[in-house]
Amino acid sequence: MSNYLVVGGGFLGSHVAHRLAADGHTVVVFSRSFNDWLVRHERPRSGSIELAEGELPGAHGLADLIEQADVVFYLAGSSTPATAQTDPGGSIMSSVVPAAAVLDLMRETSTRRIVIASSGGTVYGAVNQLPTSEQHPTEPISLHGHNSLTIERYAMFFAERHDFQPIILRYSNPFGPGQLARRGQGVVAAWCEALAHDETITLYGDGRARRDFVFVEDAADATVRAGLNAKGPVIYNVGSGESTSLQSLLELIQREAGRRARIDQISARPVDVPITQLDCTRIADELGWKATTSLEDGVRASWQWTLQLPYERLA
Repeated sequence: MSNYLVVGGGFLGSHVAHRLAADGHTVVVFSRSFNDWLVRHERPRSGSIELAEGELPGAHGLADLIEQADVVFYLAGSSTPATAQTDPGGSIMSSVVPAAAVLDLMRETSTRRIVIASSGGTVYGAVNQLPTSEQHPTEPISLHGHNSLTIERYAMFFAERHDFQPIILRYSNPFGPGQLARRGQGVVAAWCEALAHDETITLYGDGRARRDFVFVEDAADATVRAGLNAKGPVIYNVGSGESTSLQSLLELIQREAGRRARIDQISARPVDVPITQLDCTRIADELGWKATTSLEDGVRASWQWTLQLPYERLA
């Protein structure tokens, strides 16, 4: 079995690590903190998961971990469209700088294969083609989108100069168990937590904005397939291929919860694109991947996960 390094012990990184370990591989997760789902979830019976705590950049020992890995999965970064707008410098430090640091460390090793998480909504901006393919122009309307594109371009530069094999995955809106709203990681988690504790839900705009939501286990499957089988350098969209309005999502969550929400409706944010719907034909044709979890089933799993969390974790 192979050895893999997952940089980023957050929402997506946790699911990717478990998927790799369940397939019998040895996985090291390097992160400054680790998602509750990763810590609490039952360890796989076949492979193994080791947690290595550290900061980026300047992480001691990370080069050795990269050297030992057949593939690096870079799934770190805490920037969001909202945080990048309010703190541009901070968003660069928390997203672009760590990614560049990992790529730079890789130059000192024999490892050349890296999977990098990017944003399938914000890099395209306000699109003129639906569903949106990887060939669509990239014209971000948020600094978060520009940060994601900058990381992609760093990776492609290293591919040209140092024979790296980057696989860029442009995820739409991953959601599911392990997503924590307090970290600004998604509307599904935020609304489930608000409903679980009878708190007011914040709705930006009139609810007609549409998003492509992909269940985290489907996203993890795409990530592992890409890391093990894709021929880099390459860029793939990872989404459900469908688009759902925020109003429809809210109705679905309320039905699953069996209760109605108090809603605080405020003006739409200029950093939010009006619609995302990704064309995932390339990854389907080349890797045989397709999202298989319905939005209804994914929301049900998210709601059940939320109910299991202790109240203090939601406060």
